[in-house]
Amino acid sequence: MKFVRVLAAVLLASSGLATAHAEEASVHLFLNEDTVETKIDGLNVTLRAELTDKNLKDRDFMRRPRVWLTCYENGRQILTIDTADDLDPWPSVTSDRDVEVNAKLTSQTGSFPDLSVPLLASRVTHLLKISVDVTGRGQEIARTWLQGFPMKIIATPGGQLDDLSLVIFADGRSSIFRAEAATLIRGCDVLATN
Repeated sequence: MKFVRVLAAVLLASSGLATAHAEEASVHLFLNEDTVETKIDGLNVTLRAELTDKNLKDRDFMRRPRVWLTCYENGRQILTIDTADDLDPWPSVTSDRDVEVNAKLTSQTGSFPDLSVPLLASRVTHLLKISVDVTGRGQEIARTWLQGFPMKIIATPGGQLDDLSLVIFADGRSSIFRAEAATLIRGCDVLATN
């Protein structure tokens, strides 16, 4: 019985250490609505925008965070985020090591239920590129942003990497942004029905 108590104490302590090690890498980004554009390329539709942090830090053009939301003719929809050097949630990821993990996509408006999605993170030059398969949710993401609400990606990669909490906010007031997002939604709707 004494051995069981000692074992239970050791297991409890070690689980506490593991929990203490799992920190969260929180990244909060904001759509720069003046940079939003939607392109139709063949049978693909992409909304692209630069992102800023809460401090509106000025960065070199090649080092600015960006987001792409693309609807492809085969029905796939991919959300891609490039992070800036100082906003990189996983700086230890190198160009020869990709991270593949299941993530949770959450709409802050409840416009769609939480979605379990595959996430791929890879180092491209100095930026970390995070790609999430959001098939069937691209339009809802754009609608969430149009309402001025954020969208959140949560992932727990394990190992030496911190848990990820990436939130993208949009104001949704810019007429340019509203027109570009509406174009994306219409294009995605057309591609989803084919």
